[in-house]
Amino acid sequence: MTKVGESITFSVTMEDYTIYAVVERQSQDLLIQLIGGDVWHYGVVTAVSKDTEPQDINMPSRPGHVHQERVLTHALASVIRPVLQSNAFIVSGMHVNSITTAQMRVATKMARTLGEEIRDWVVAHPAAKLVETFAPSHHRNVGE
Repeated sequence: MTKVGESITFSVTMEDYTIYAVVERQSQDLLIQLIGGDVWHYGVVTAVSKDTEPQDINMPSRPGHVHQERVLTHALASVIRPVLQSNAFIVSGMHVNSITTAQMRVATKMARTLGEEIRDWVVAHPAAKLVETFAPSHHRNVGE
């Protein structure tokens, strides 16, 4: 087995459910899984960098509907964006069966709390910038 990148998991529990942020880092890029509740899944992808606004892909959830975790990914993204070294992809899916108003009300706060933990980790553990080299411009891409 080969070690690839690094990984750390954060969690927050409020109102009888837990949301997890599983953070994987490759070089200076982050892949964050924002998952939890009763049914973990992947329904929304949000891409963000320090210099770009969040961009989303919302997958279908049931006929006529798309996943709504964008609210959570954007809450998390707004906290980590100022300290990002490069790109971040937040993949999210969480479902709380028979969710209550109180549970719904704390979801964004939970995402922000996880964002604060990720932000603090990134600041305390910056990744070194690796040197990239490219082929000379006179080389053509395969297929051209």
